[in-house]
Amino acid sequence: MNKPSDISLSHYANRISYSGPNEDSRSELKALNINENDSILCVTGGGDRVLSLLLGNPKKITAIDLNPSQNYLLELKKIGIQKLNYEEFLRFSGILPCKKRLNTYDNIKPSLSKKAELFWSNNINIIEKGFIYEGAFEKHFKLISMIIKVIRPSKIKTLTHLKSIEEQREFVKNKWNTPTWKTFLHFLTNKYFFRTFLKDPGFYEHIPQEVSISEYLLGRMDHSLMNHLVLDNFFMTFLLTGKYNPAYGMPLYLEKNNYPVIKGALDKTAIEIVTSPIEQYLYNCKNKIDKFSVSDISAYLDEESFVSLLNAIYSVASENSILCMRHFITKRIIPDSIKNKFSFNPVLEEELNNSDISFVYSFNVGVKRGH
Repeated sequence: MNKPSDISLSHYANRISYSGPNEDSRSELKALNINENDSILCVTGGGDRVLSLLLGNPKKITAIDLNPSQNYLLELKKIGIQKLNYEEFLRFSGILPCKKRLNTYDNIKPSLSKKAELFWSNNINIIEKGFIYEGAFEKHFKLISMIIKVIRPSKIKTLTHLKSIEEQREFVKNKWNTPTWKTFLHFLTNKYFFRTFLKDPGFYEHIPQEVSISEYLLGRMDHSLMNHLVLDNFFMTFLLTGKYNPAYGMPLYLEKNNYPVIKGALDKTAIEIVTSPIEQYLYNCKNKIDKFSVSDISAYLDEESFVSLLNAIYSVASENSILCMRHFITKRIIPDSIKNKFSFNPVLEEELNNSDISFVYSFNVGVKRGH
């Protein structure tokens, strides 16, 4: 059984798996309805969702991850935002070119915790390259994007510059979705390819044998292309070009208008960073939690561990607490024992499934039931 404690011992748990945003945090903000009195528990991941939730102006966010590297990355981003202006941060992160990242890091370093400073001093090459593209996920898909740009450069250029959804739909239907392209994507998105090159068990470990990863991802990509303009979609732009486009769609916390809001929120909202399996933390937690943003943690858990996690969440959830979960590929069936504890909202879930521009996910959103 893959309990959280088992996952922490696997080879990937001490690397930076995710360095940039691969989720559309607008969905969490809509689902959680955050207010200024809320205490939030948020899985760290790349740290981007933690930072985006600051737009809801909560009282406290506890960022938790069993991988200390991910927490050191969040700490670096947090301090970077506090000390740098918008353009400086884009250059430091790697979104814009920069030849002085190490000088910038020297200014940030004194504000880091000792463990984070040691980690980054031992991984200074990541800083120098620009950390935003240095996660295992980002490197994997950056390589794929390079291959795509070689085999269909003019189509990539056209698709990423179309300025109306009507034009995009027409282009996708008549020029983009060729049989050869679909065959190529089937190869790139099959379970064995992910297992061999990405080595992240969340992409394959608990997906039923009968489920085709390729068919699911191709269907969701088509849905996104027919409903969301690539020009405004940071997630699709990255998958197709290997980079983000600061002139158009950007991750929520890196939108130019949001950056000063988040910078200000970092002075008001307490952020506690915890390295621990989430279930272990919850069972030892002494305080009630109002909102839970647990990303796609279910992809790393078998059924027994998944139910155990939901029970642990319930045990520390405040009255009317809200839980938001993402699911990658397969949406977990909520057992009756959990449905008696949370009231799930299928209408909102379907709305998020359709509107979320990081199109690979589905959602569960539940409110804690009274005793």
